[in-house]
Amino acid sequence: MNCYKAHGVSRNDIRRYVWTLKKSIGMENELYFPVVKFLENVLPIIIPDFQLEIVPAEEMGNKHGETFPSKSLIRIREDVYVRAVNGEGRDRLTIAHEIGHLLLHAGSTIALCRMAPGEQIMPYEDPEWQANAFGGELLASSYLIKGMSAYEVHVKCGVSLSAAEMQLRKLSK
Repeated sequence: MNCYKAHGVSRNDIRRYVWTLKKSIGMENELYFPVVKFLENVLPIIIPDFQLEIVPAEEMGNKHGETFPSKSLIRIREDVYVRAVNGEGRDRLTIAHEIGHLLLHAGSTIALCRMAPGEQIMPYEDPEWQANAFGGELLASSYLIKGMSAYEVHVKCGVSLSAAEMQLRKLSK
């Protein structure tokens, strides 16, 4: 089995990184993170050669987004982008996930590896797990949602109900 393996990053490392990022732009206490505005207006300041491409669905096919950290490039499928602009939680999370790839994996080496049958990489070494954890933390920060119901997280943070439930389940981890 082939896999991609990144430098290990724990959930707590990701939480600290997101908190530091949000604090640096004065948003550490905001429940609703404006991910599209961040994508369009803040990333170009943080990463001067950042490129964003909104790509027609016919060209992207089944991919909702993709990131090329070595090129400082994020590509988002047009319909996903439009829904994110309109506040759709799942699509906001797609953008947050792609931002996670860009920020967490820029300058790092992600290796293609062959695993022995039955062998698995640890979740904290999986670049997709890392980007999912980053996206969830960016949009529904663990330190802000403690004591909230899944519905409150869904409404106040602008994430899907399933993402809210997942983020709440991860509070103690």
